[in-house]
Amino acid sequence: MSSMLFFSQHMKVLQLTKFYPPATGGIESATYEIVEGLNSIGISCDVLCAHTERRTLSAQSPGGYSVTRAALWGRLLSTSIAPALILEAWRRRRLYDVLHVHLPDPLACFAIFLVRPACKIVVHWHNDIVRQKTALLFFAPLQQWLLRRADAIIATSVPYANSSPWLSDFKHKIAVIPLGISSTRTDAAEKTAADIRARYGDRQIVFACGRMTYYKGFDVLIDAARELPDSCVVVVAGGGELLEAYRARVRRLDLENKVVLLGPVPHEDTAAYYLAATLFCLPSTNRAESFGLVLLEAMAMGKPIVSADIPGSAVPWINEHGNTGLNVRPGDSSQLAAAIVSLLSNPELIQRMGEAARSRFSKRFTANAMVQAVHNLYGRLLSFDVAPSGIPTDR
Repeated sequence: MSSMLFFSQHMKVLQLTKFYPPATGGIESATYEIVEGLNSIGISCDVLCAHTERRTLSAQSPGGYSVTRAALWGRLLSTSIAPALILEAWRRRRLYDVLHVHLPDPLACFAIFLVRPACKIVVHWHNDIVRQKTALLFFAPLQQWLLRRADAIIATSVPYANSSPWLSDFKHKIAVIPLGISSTRTDAAEKTAADIRARYGDRQIVFACGRMTYYKGFDVLIDAARELPDSCVVVVAGGGELLEAYRARVRRLDLENKVVLLGPVPHEDTAAYYLAATLFCLPSTNRAESFGLVLLEAMAMGKPIVSADIPGSAVPWINEHGNTGLNVRPGDSSQLAAAIVSLLSNPELIQRMGEAARSRFSKRFTANAMVQAVHNLYGRLLSFDVAPSGIPTDR
């Protein structure tokens, strides 16, 4: 029996993250895929996170692993205040071989600093803190301590690993493991997609999906809609603090017949919108959009993408310009509109790019590939006590 197999059979892992599904978000989705995937291949992997309510709840998931949600007292500077998480981390400090922590999460950093677990620590670097400058003043020293303590750091793309100022001193610890998802294409989604197309009069559908917040660029997409033909409709799924402001913008620009803001749509229902769409658009404007899981969802459905060429973000790395779609200057509504029109007017290009998108997804961005890479990283740390060799040159 090889040492890798031996450690795999006896490995115990704790995922420490801000929230966990049914809470929604990119980090939550990625953590869920990792936890479910590791447990499915026989790795004992549990979850510790903050609750969305003021009570601590521990439960066994349908997958057989435990999920402990620490009572949430409130939030300060977008940081969860959940003292029970520290206590729960202390109780578990000797139970696991690997502690896999998902950042940014000041509470998780503080818990690890106080508890000082002796196990291997893997930091999953999802994105830099971009906007919360005040919180960062207090958090930065703790974050740097954890990066120094970490045995390995997972970055989700080569561009983000290279562009993050926080990772610049730790490149020898970095393993680049792209996020991955499971396909949600079903017969039911296919039928619903046909209904959606009929609802919009069989016009070409430009679909977008995400939280209505400052960096997502939905205002740019709304402005771009003024230059799109009447034969298409822009359909956007997602809630958030700017939803009503964007709906007012649509009314002010007299675009109600061309732009539909659906509001929150259950994740299980979005597959039908991807399938119904002619193309997918991600108009995000800065590197707060560190990865963009919605790109993978569109690619899995075989949809070409129009997105922004955001420096230092994974977005233009995922969406290969001229192959899986087109990338335009961030925040430029005219360029965005021109790129969308160039695809809508060329069915052969839509088909070719859609096929390339599905192929790229299958080769690089499946949940299985992500889980296997994470498993291999754990095995290297536990079996051979070596860290990753640094950022690969292959993009």
